[in-house]
Amino acid sequence: MEKDSKIDIEKINRFLREEHSEEDRLYLNEVFCDENKVKELEKNLRKQWYDQLSDNDFKEKQLDHILYKIHYNINSEKYKPKHTISKCINWLSRIAVVLILPLLLYCGINLYRSTIRKELPWIEINAPAWTRAQFTLPDGTKGWLNSNSSIRYKGNYLNNRNVILNGEAFFDVFTDEKRPFVVDANEVIITAVGTRFNVASYDEENEVEVVLEEGKILVNDKKEDKLIQIAPNERFIYNKNLNTYITDTVQIKKYTSWTEGKLIFRNDPIDVIARRLGRWYNVDVELVNNNYQDILLRATFENENLEEVLFYLKNSLNIDYKIINENILENNEVYVKKKVIIRTGKS
Repeated sequence: MEKDSKIDIEKINRFLREEHSEEDRLYLNEVFCDENKVKELEKNLRKQWYDQLSDNDFKEKQLDHILYKIHYNINSEKYKPKHTISKCINWLSRIAVVLILPLLLYCGINLYRSTIRKELPWIEINAPAWTRAQFTLPDGTKGWLNSNSSIRYKGNYLNNRNVILNGEAFFDVFTDEKRPFVVDANEVIITAVGTRFNVASYDEENEVEVVLEEGKILVNDKKEDKLIQIAPNERFIYNKNLNTYITDTVQIKKYTSWTEGKLIFRNDPIDVIARRLGRWYNVDVELVNNNYQDILLRATFENENLEEVLFYLKNSLNIDYKIINENILENNEVYVKKKVIIRTGKS
């Protein structure tokens, strides 16, 4: 019997396809009811089970027939040898364990994963007004959040490096070519592998601004589904209202210096100055008159308060300003933050 211990899979397959001969039937009865062959049978059935598995799923139709047809045909009146019924039931029970246990494990793991996916928590990092926050993500990606900014990511971040940004952030991305780092910044999606870039995307502002320091990034416009590749020292500006974008070459330090506590202007017009002052000092800035196209500023501020910066601007540029302090209105229910009105052309 030793030389015949190997199972003839082709005979089993013919039996399952109902194309078997009487010799095949007798062989199957012997295999399923011979204790000496059960280990080899289990080994082959295990192999057939795992051969049915794909990378992400299993082919149910191809698996069901293995146990069902064997069970049905051997125990039917047509094929049932009366002297072997009890032994067959015994071996079939063992075979069922071989087949059903992996199925139960597979289904249990997928059910567990599905439940986990539904219950994954959101993790949020915030930088309140007047502050900057340094952060490190679970994969080793580091960065900074500017004032009034936040990033969110789900608990499966290590499998899916996606974050949602509101505000401004600088990212120093950990390199992982198999898992790109993705930033959802309102109207655009930024995809990177290992790189350093700055994103400014505030809900209340009309533009999304992306500046690349090193590496390579792809920016995807959600509405038009256009992919734009950005090179180092380039800036991408997306207009939310017009659904248009432009790119230009810039001095990177001006856009990333905020991470070092510096506010740098390099020949910037007054409307850009106003927007950046509003972010930096958490104030509303309003420009009065629109004849400010020729008003440009080159300066670096570090540790100066708002009043000191405005005083410098007044003495360097042709502007005047007024500060309206924060206030609480309507029975302490409405808070109005500090406002700066800048008038071009000194009065």
